[in-house]
Amino acid sequence: QVFFLQAQDIHFSQVNNSPLNFNPSETGSFKADHRFISNYRNQWASVTVPYKTFSFSYDYRKQNFLKSKNNLGLGMLFNSDVAGDGNFGTIQIKGLLAYHILSLIDSSFNISAGINISYNQESLDFNKLHFGNQYNGSSFDPLMPSNETFYSDQYHFWDFSVGGKINYQLKKTPLIIGFAFHHLNQTKNSFQQIQNSLDSKYNLYIYPIININKDWSAIPSVYYFHQGKYNELFIGSMFEKKLNDLELSILRFGITSRIKDAIIYRIGVRYQDFDIEFSYDMNYSSLTVASRSIGAFEISIIYQLFNNSYFPSKKTTCPVFI
Repeated sequence: QVFFLQAQDIHFSQVNNSPLNFNPSETGSFKADHRFISNYRNQWASVTVPYKTFSFSYDYRKQNFLKSKNNLGLGMLFNSDVAGDGNFGTIQIKGLLAYHILSLIDSSFNISAGINISYNQESLDFNKLHFGNQYNGSSFDPLMPSNETFYSDQYHFWDFSVGGKINYQLKKTPLIIGFAFHHLNQTKNSFQQIQNSLDSKYNLYIYPIININKDWSAIPSVYYFHQGKYNELFIGSMFEKKLNDLELSILRFGITSRIKDAIIYRIGVRYQDFDIEFSYDMNYSSLTVASRSIGAFEISIIYQLFNNSYFPSKKTTCPVFI
């Protein structure tokens, strides 16, 4: 028998906290000079072997590139994902480049464009899979031969993505609109001799940053992803409160719905130069029979720094005493 399966790319519920994964034009799009991001996701622990996803990225913002008012973003991204009984593994290493035009029309309108090139490796441990030929009539016997022929337990391929972003200042409210197109080359990939094409994926998103008063702001957002026959829609909002503390400066919390699948609860803080956030997916789809509403938990840590906060100046000015 032959079965056709559908799957999806690596993804996070904290979409905005893994910006280089969903849009290369986000590379270098921040206020500091350097940014380090780590993400970890653990999913479906109550249903099967947990899906574990880890991501780490670094990107750099070069201001006034080539003596212009524009900025250049350079970055690198590493993803690791392990799923299922057979330890289906994915490793991705990406190089990213983005250009940010800060004065296309006026100071209230900025536009960005980016590209990434990715090396991907997929692997599978066939020894951990169960096959019908290993059923001895009463139970599964791992010592019995599977009588299956496997051509390879891993393969690799190159992948390309592009993206763009518009940042418009509507009076005092920033409005961000972004889009990205992934898997441009629709590469062929398979563990067998049958070659399958990787479906292209695109995503769109929009969110304003609304200042309610001097201490509170709201960030409602919509994120949409489409790949092959798969669609994913996030609708929700985050809220931020400024705290009167030099160390712990911002408190964040919010709720998002991944339509027809889960409610995502989020809470985070800014501590010094670190943004730390936890989230939990509460599943409400038809899978609740098996999941018991348990979906996934995530943690993200973002660290930003300026050049002068890490690299000391070579010149020191001493005060003059009279």
